[in-house]
Amino acid sequence: MDIQQLLQDHGVHYLTEGHKHCRAGWVNIPCPFCAGSPGYHLGIHEEGSGAHCWRCGTHSVSQTLSRVLNLPESQIWAMLQKYKIRHFRKRTEEPRVSIFPLKLPKPNGPLSGQYKTYLENRGFDPDLLEREWGLIQTGPMSFLDGISYNHRILIPINWAGEMVSFQGRDITGKSSLKYLACPKKREKIHHKNIVYGKQEKWRNSLIVVEGVTDVWRLGPNAAATFGIEFKMEQVLQLKQICDKFIIVFDDEPQAQAQARKLATKLKALGKKVHIETIEGDPGGMKQDDADSLVRQLIKEVR
Repeated sequence: MDIQQLLQDHGVHYLTEGHKHCRAGWVNIPCPFCAGSPGYHLGIHEEGSGAHCWRCGTHSVSQTLSRVLNLPESQIWAMLQKYKIRHFRKRTEEPRVSIFPLKLPKPNGPLSGQYKTYLENRGFDPDLLEREWGLIQTGPMSFLDGISYNHRILIPINWAGEMVSFQGRDITGKSSLKYLACPKKREKIHHKNIVYGKQEKWRNSLIVVEGVTDVWRLGPNAAATFGIEFKMEQVLQLKQICDKFIIVFDDEPQAQAQARKLATKLKALGKKVHIETIEGDPGGMKQDDADSLVRQLIKEVR
């Protein structure tokens, strides 16, 4: 007996192949957590080790089945035992020290030419970003551990005063991966266990955004979760920073759904949280508009 049998017995239609999100060892169903066009975006691992939606992220198997079958989680746990499905409780992942040294792709060097032009076209001052955030560039043939980081702006990720990881932003518009992270084995701390920003400048309130460019635009009062899909480790890090948060995610439905989810978790930890909705994304704002928004938000949460 397994996940497939459980779904069959309860009349839930699923796929194991024939859909772009289907993978071996996973059973795909329409995601019960996210809005938008229907589709088999959510996969449940056949052994019960987890569930993951390609749009809204990771969920527990018990939580997922509770939504799908409209039953309390206590009943789902009993059902998983009946079907002999080993459900794994997610353990908190502790920041870890890697046995591999943190290295940057090579060759690399100061920003120049098309790399500066890319930032200028997005309304940023490349010289300022280079000074404030330590940005450098790769070249047309830059590698680390056999991974190509060609034509990328390298973005150091700092924590507790030292670089612990990095991201590489494609400037060509041709890569399927806009952002390419440091190989996990080389990260001093996995970047999804922390948040991005000027840690030393965070005070009594914090603006939480999705990406690094949003932080560049909104300045030292902001911190990014590296995408709308956040981890509980990041929530717990935010808990230690301050008591007041303004969440400013992109205006598309999935981002707003994740903003509400993050707000719920922070409120459960006793924090004051406000969600601010703007048109588009913060990183795409004009600098004067962004500065005005920050002043308004900080004033509102005082």
